[in-house]
Amino acid sequence: MLRIFLTVVLPLALPLLLYIGYVSILRRRAQLTGQHVMPRWQEGPWPWLILAGAVLVVAALITYRVTTGVSPGTQLEPPRLIDGKVVPSRVRE
Repeated sequence: MLRIFLTVVLPLALPLLLYIGYVSILRRRAQLTGQHVMPRWQEGPWPWLILAGAVLVVAALITYRVTTGVSPGTQLEPPRLIDGKVVPSRVRE
């Protein structure tokens, strides 16, 4: 569950969260200085935010694939059911 959050949800939402923070700072600054010019949500860079999120997801998934797992050619022993309990898979030595 944490892996899915870190490799898919967070990278996809990160550009949107950063943009929301940026707009919030601009709105707060406009309120403090008395300006009435604030960015509108409808004018946001939505295609760029979606593209940036997709690129981050792909980068996270590639990084996860490259840095985890076992090396090619490794023999794995499949999971087994012994006395009603599942014994997880393991690397054969």
